[in-house]
Amino acid sequence: MTTLKATYGLYVDWNDDGDFGDAGEDISADWMHITIRRGMSSPMARFPTVGRMTVTLRNAAQTYSPPATAAARPRHEVYLSMTYSGTTKTIFRGWIESLKPASGTMRSRRAVMECVDAVWLLDQFEGDITLLTNVRADDVIEDVVDAVYTPPSDAYDGGINQFPTAADRWAGQLSIWAWRASAGGGGGVSQSISASGKIYDACVSDWGRFFISAAGVPTYYNRHHMPFDSTAALTLDDTMVALDYEMSATSVRNHVEVTCYPRKIGETYEVLGQLDQGDAPIIEAGEAVTFDIAFRDPANTAVTLGGSEVIAPVATTDYTCTDDEAGEGTDVTGDVSSGITAYGDHGEVTLTNGGAVPARLQELRVRGLAVRSYESVTVVASEASDVVQRMAVDAPLMSSPVDAQGLADWLLSYYKDPLHDIKGVEIIANSNATFMAAVRDLDLCERVVLTESQTGLSAQAGYIYSMRHDIGQGSIHRLSLDLEQAYSYGVTRPAWDTAEWDADVWVY
Repeated sequence: MTTLKATYGLYVDWNDDGDFGDAGEDISADWMHITIRRGMSSPMARFPTVGRMTVTLRNAAQTYSPPATAAARPRHEVYLSMTYSGTTKTIFRGWIESLKPASGTMRSRRAVMECVDAVWLLDQFEGDITLLTNVRADDVIEDVVDAVYTPPSDAYDGGINQFPTAADRWAGQLSIWAWRASAGGGGGVSQSISASGKIYDACVSDWGRFFISAAGVPTYYNRHHMPFDSTAALTLDDTMVALDYEMSATSVRNHVEVTCYPRKIGETYEVLGQLDQGDAPIIEAGEAVTFDIAFRDPANTAVTLGGSEVIAPVATTDYTCTDDEAGEGTDVTGDVSSGITAYGDHGEVTLTNGGAVPARLQELRVRGLAVRSYESVTVVASEASDVVQRMAVDAPLMSSPVDAQGLADWLLSYYKDPLHDIKGVEIIANSNATFMAAVRDLDLCERVVLTESQTGLSAQAGYIYSMRHDIGQGSIHRLSLDLEQAYSYGVTRPAWDTAEWDADVWVY
């Protein structure tokens, strides 16, 4: 029997010019083994772990030895393509995280190249955005992603729930970090929450799912996407080589709590935040310093605020400077100008000293319209049982208790009964043309239907929440999938016309 094979292209943008066509950027001849791991940690996860590609490379020429080759450095963009039957698809796109050449001129002379996808970027950077009003999850996600990097493209479903405000509060932890400055030093308190955390908040508040596609495209699926997707990307009928199945009561959640946060935008300007310093920071003559001011209620600094229509600090009104640390010397406020970059929950104030002497900052505050979150509201959906298995969902962007109740009811309907747990569904792509095409094309959140006679699974549908490629020498390509049980509303999607208005079932 003839073993089917694909062609793989591995490329690195060594000179960071945005293309992969320069000399030495096609390194397809050097790879020996590749593994790719992408997806969610569990079926309940709304945001993925960092996608990773590990490549073992021939390195006799020291091409991938950083001390010997100047271009061999992390952070260069990389992608892997697979071509079969005349069709080419990208199956991983990201950046080099590390290069590990083996030692010994008489040994293996190999190197291991570790690569990460764009989730790594979202984990590292904050993705600060301005206050948003009357938006949905996809609007928040798009702004956060764009604040971190420019993706090749994007694919965002429209969110289901509307958020009256967004970016005024996040669910992340507070951290102390130095105010950013081009000169000088000082301190301040600000929310330091990664872009990943912000996207996660949007996903949980809408119960959608975000991931980076194989081609490197940031993607958001709302909670209706998969239940209404009846197209099978792959059908397996006792043709997998491995499968790990169980049904367990540990997956049951028969008591669901969803917490939302009603909020309101103020109608009068007030102090949103102020610099809290001990010693008066110094702004050298002719220099500029940037201070990060967290928005907090002046009456209780433990309470965070959002900020709308934020005003650049006004001299004397919002900030004062003197030429001495104690604040008893000459007033030099008039020599200092201000500017601000306002985000939803903090502002970066830049003060520039145009005078001839150093200025000591005695006071700095930021004003605007405050966005206040009122006491949180927790709603419950529960099904009577001798054993209560609780699911608590914190939806930081959700304001409406009605929306929260709808989400709680929706989650209960799915998780109240034991679910099929199907992991390690493994196929060998080289077995047949259908598998070759599937391994080339499959991505996260796509539908797989499988039958396995011994377990009794029959035409069971599931959606891919995690996947692993293993491509060995000789181009033997294995793919392993973890599947979450498909949710079905049991109805067709209703249409907005008089024939359906009173006759069909509406879904949350």
